[in-house]
Amino acid sequence: MIETGLHVIYNTGSRLHYAVDVQDAYAGIAVFDPCEIGQGLRDGIEPLPWADLAAALETPYDRSNAAGFVDMRGNGVFIPDLPGLTHGAIYRGRSYVFLDGMIGHDEITDYALIDIMTNEAGFPLPWRNRFAQSAREKVDFSFRHRARTQCSNALVIFMPIAGALSGARIEVLCEQEPILLNGTTVAGRIDDATIPNDGQWFKQFYFHTVATETVTVPAGGRAHVPIALRWNGDGAPCAHALALKLDSDAGYLPKRRLTTDSNGAGSFAVEALGLNPGDQIAVKINTEHYTAIGKIILEVV
Repeated sequence: MIETGLHVIYNTGSRLHYAVDVQDAYAGIAVFDPCEIGQGLRDGIEPLPWADLAAALETPYDRSNAAGFVDMRGNGVFIPDLPGLTHGAIYRGRSYVFLDGMIGHDEITDYALIDIMTNEAGFPLPWRNRFAQSAREKVDFSFRHRARTQCSNALVIFMPIAGALSGARIEVLCEQEPILLNGTTVAGRIDDATIPNDGQWFKQFYFHTVATETVTVPAGGRAHVPIALRWNGDGAPCAHALALKLDSDAGYLPKRRLTTDSNGAGSFAVEALGLNPGDQIAVKINTEHYTAIGKIILEVV
């Protein structure tokens, strides 16, 4: 299993300050741009006390069927007494993800990685499932993903199994301690300097497939291959019914869809049609959006 709950990743070098609201059915982040002494006040715009804004932020922003529109109401207002900052900050807006997702789309799925990012100007962006993109956008390396979008991550939801957010791992990337809304609690704190700089930090929180037996396929014949889901972090069984897609570079798969049972186990048939002893069949196993959570090599005998 993975560590769940909200984890604060600190010492990230981010200039922005956040207020975070994480509940079972939604997660949201409000963004603030810190001010230096003497900054923030603007002609014609009265500063807003934090208590007044906090009361508004306690109510999640949800409209247009939870499609992910960013709430920009109040954007540009100066908050002189924002907790955690000496000279206040400019409020930039807030962004939420709701588990009912976008009507007509399937971004809230098993094996999802949800980002709420900020752009170069410090404004929050709509949430996105990084894995539910076109093939060109399916970038494994997180820093490459951010470089291509020219944005920075603020809130990341590692969702190996779709469901309540209490079963997901959520990270907020910040420089100082975030403000917590609606009873949100922190499960852990991690110094960014201790995170491996390989761009694939996320993979440890997900799972892969393995063959549970060594299977060979007779030339021109058929074999059944038992598989199971295993957590990447510790190799423990991942007990979950999951719909998988199969693809092979040789031979024939009578069925290219497989759903594991509640224990995360299943099997598929493969035929070595037109193959000779000594050939190999590579079967790649995919989820709905993410490719290659497993690859099984079968010998033809």
